[in-house]
Amino acid sequence: MGMERSGMRMPALKRGKTMTYNEILNYIKEKEKIGSVFGLDSIKELLRRLGNPEQGIPAIHIAGTNGKGSILAYVEEVLIGAELKVGRYISPTIFDYRERFRLNKSWATEEDTADAVTEVSLKVEEMTADGLNSPTAFEIETAVTFLLFKKWDVDVMLIECGMGGLLDATNVIESDVINVLAAISLDHMQVLGDTVQEITMQKLGIVRQGALLVTYPQTEEVNEVIDFYVEDNSVRLIASDPDKLEIISEDIKGSEFRYKGKDYRISMGGDYQIRNAITAIDVLETYFKEFGKKSNGTDILDTDTDISEMVYAHIRKGLESTRWEGRFTVFEKNPTIIVDGAHNYDAWIKLRESLNSLFPEKKFVYIIGVLADKEYKKMVDILGPTAEKVYCVESDSPRALRADELAEEFKQGGISAESYLRDYEGAIKKAMGEAIKMDTIVVICGTLSITGEMIKCIESIK
Repeated sequence: MGMERSGMRMPALKRGKTMTYNEILNYIKEKEKIGSVFGLDSIKELLRRLGNPEQGIPAIHIAGTNGKGSILAYVEEVLIGAELKVGRYISPTIFDYRERFRLNKSWATEEDTADAVTEVSLKVEEMTADGLNSPTAFEIETAVTFLLFKKWDVDVMLIECGMGGLLDATNVIESDVINVLAAISLDHMQVLGDTVQEITMQKLGIVRQGALLVTYPQTEEVNEVIDFYVEDNSVRLIASDPDKLEIISEDIKGSEFRYKGKDYRISMGGDYQIRNAITAIDVLETYFKEFGKKSNGTDILDTDTDISEMVYAHIRKGLESTRWEGRFTVFEKNPTIIVDGAHNYDAWIKLRESLNSLFPEKKFVYIIGVLADKEYKKMVDILGPTAEKVYCVESDSPRALRADELAEEFKQGGISAESYLRDYEGAIKKAMGEAIKMDTIVVICGTLSITGEMIKCIESIK
């Protein structure tokens, strides 16, 4: 898959009596039974007992509904190309548990992960012994992230919110931070609010008084909330400007565009990736202006407030070389297969727009799995008109919608659909055969929870 899964050898943590890697996986699984508990008291207390490892390192902290991972993938690639040590925390993962803790794109080793989780677990035990509630699995993983980044001596932390922003466990970074808002739309309404305005306020909760905010080109109703918040909290706002964007060309393999008078190329398809990319450019410009030194005090790239051409050369090179698996990932098989993690209303709209733009008049063979708590009936309405055939699957997530229920939804819409349960390889082979007969493309989407296994199956098919 083009990336070292086990990770490069990282600085070892101090070893003592630690859990094994399998033991820490079981430990996290037990903590997952707590579920989601929103609030910052528990994570702040846990980090305090660990010595506040989140402090003292510049951070790029991103919230939003869709595009967080892609924006940070662009940023990550460029900063690594500028010879920085970049720590990145992602969720959800699609291949392996350790994927969430990354140093320069390589996963933490099993040994380092076990050490860090063990160290955090001891503080969790202290908290419960003192009569406090146990932190959740996500809070523990967030603390593990900051602990690893501190011990790896990273130059910059790239941190994704898990859900929302205001009460998200990652919302503990107080200073030296560039806040970023990716595309905002309706999702997780049962937690974040019923309107896009309410959801936007939750996402803006990561932005402190007088802080710095870079934002993706949002809808008018989202921008109204951002403008009010920015004025009320004296926030410095940098809004990516689509009026300064000129698309030169685009195809399934990526796009060429001009932004603010400079030319760029990206190697990820989909119209929405262009807007993710210009947001990343604005984040990077801001980073090089605000944080011009590595953790050892040396200059990054002889940067100045005007941003040198050397910096833009790194941005251009990094954008073009960025890959983010499962986000409009193209496999040049016979037939072509596109894997996209589109998992909510806005993402399905953007996927349909990209497919219609790249392949006008064409219909597709889909493999789709969804979570039951998503607005999957709307997905049927959005993607159904572009479908020749749908093969429905389900993940092992306890939130997964049954494949036969999803197939029935498509059938009621007059679309040919079959259930393949968890037989991913069977669904892929069947879809490929159907797409060859119809001279079309296979599109896999619906939830990130099937993406990793799907990619493994595709890569194993010769």
